[in-house]
Amino acid sequence: MDLRKARKSLMAFRSRLLDREGEIGESLAISLEEEADEESSDQHPADVGTVTFSRELDLTLQGNVERLLVQVDRALEKIEEGTYGRCDRCGLPIDPGRMSAVPYATLCIEHQRELERS
Repeated sequence: MDLRKARKSLMAFRSRLLDREGEIGESLAISLEEEADEESSDQHPADVGTVTFSRELDLTLQGNVERLLVQVDRALEKIEEGTYGRCDRCGLPIDPGRMSAVPYATLCIEHQRELERS
């Protein structure tokens, strides 16, 4: 496994996530009332519903970005520790195909499935 390539890929992904986090933060900074006013001056219930849905979507995306940033940072730590590519639970090597598809993976597929089921 080429750790230099993995680190470069993870850093690029981290940079994109930070950019996205900033975009979402800017969107969330606009108050719900301001968005509703922009959509319709009479604040029709359907317009407010659309604004509310948009806000909830942004909050969900923000949570996903934050979760991915934690995973990417953990993967970068594992590179520094010399444990990159090994499962955090069992210590066995993570399948290279999985690492190629999900370079921030810290669990083998078996333990990832266990985590998702719980």
